[in-house]
Amino acid sequence: MFRSLIFAFATLISLPAMAEPTIISAPEAAVAVNNGEMILVDIRSPGEWAETGVAKGAVAMTLHSPDFSKQIGALLTAEHGKSIGLICATGGRTAYVINILSKNGFDNVVDVSEGMIGNERGPGWIKRGMPLVTADVAQRAYQLLALQP
Repeated sequence: MFRSLIFAFATLISLPAMAEPTIISAPEAAVAVNNGEMILVDIRSPGEWAETGVAKGAVAMTLHSPDFSKQIGALLTAEHGKSIGLICATGGRTAYVINILSKNGFDNVVDVSEGMIGNERGPGWIKRGMPLVTADVAQRAYQLLALQP
């Protein structure tokens, strides 16, 4: 499952580097989601979602799914007129995925790089005391989003 995702990403490594991604803070992401300007996607594992909760307004779409590249590709293609923000625990996975997506022509992806737990860019969604929902709520949000025209 994860092997096919790594293979797909690895085949793209030789493409030329693209511009640096847009990086925003967790509060900026929350405002963009609340204003209907961005779809926030939590790419962490289901275990991480269960342990900490998911950012309110985010959809849960794990990077660890064998269908992740297909799901994120479909979401990016549809866009629903919004930018796509990615969030993980500390920003490492989002940076990696955004780099790959950028190399494939998806430039409307935003990095919430402080993540849920925080790093040198900021304390993170959780330490900031920002609202959380359960993984079930966030996964239902993805299912509803996927059904939109």
